[in-house]
Amino acid sequence: MAEARAVLSGVSDAVELGLALSAKLGVGLVRPEIRPFGTWRIPSIKKGSPYWSTLWYVHESLDRMSGYIDGRKFLDTIRQEPWQEAGAHYDIAIVHHNLTDDSDKMVQDGDIQYSLSSTSEDLAAVISTKQIRTVNDDRQRREALTRLAVHSFGHVLQTTNRSGPTVRLAYGEKHCTNAGCVMRHAATTAELLALSSDEADSEEWFCNECSEAMLRHLLRNHFSVN
Repeated sequence: MAEARAVLSGVSDAVELGLALSAKLGVGLVRPEIRPFGTWRIPSIKKGSPYWSTLWYVHESLDRMSGYIDGRKFLDTIRQEPWQEAGAHYDIAIVHHNLTDDSDKMVQDGDIQYSLSSTSEDLAAVISTKQIRTVNDDRQRREALTRLAVHSFGHVLQTTNRSGPTVRLAYGEKHCTNAGCVMRHAATTAELLALSSDEADSEEWFCNECSEAMLRHLLRNHFSVN
């Protein structure tokens, strides 16, 4: 429950920032509904059938030999779900397994490889709590998870989808290099804790450039012909 609250806190902060930025331009974006479903199941769908429960997403993407979840497969199940076809929306999933991703997006941390999260632009993010749970301090663990949620959601909102000297390709994705910005990349838990501490006094999660990129993304979706 505490982990879910930490993630929700980060997602809510990002949403509120987007609304505030659009309001400054005189554009009233509709406040999106945030639905924390938790671990759900649909009683009308037979157990084990596609999309009957969150457990099905795990079953479809879990490598039973390694115990890791394939982040790309998990995201594909979200991309193909009937609810995306009925009405496009963002999904943020939390799993307690380690994640694999494309090889260039994984980090070698000691004797294990993993990715803290897997993301797909304009669609979804899946976040692993496996390594973050190794942090003993409750406050640090919570703050690190919130930062990871905001960072991952930032990729979904295409905050670094720009060119210029303040973005660089790291671990297969564009990341920001501006001081204090949540879109700086943390590959390991130790790096995540360090950046979380560094950003503790920042007034905003995102730098101006990332905020503007996020706003452009939200406005494109808002005024899309679809």
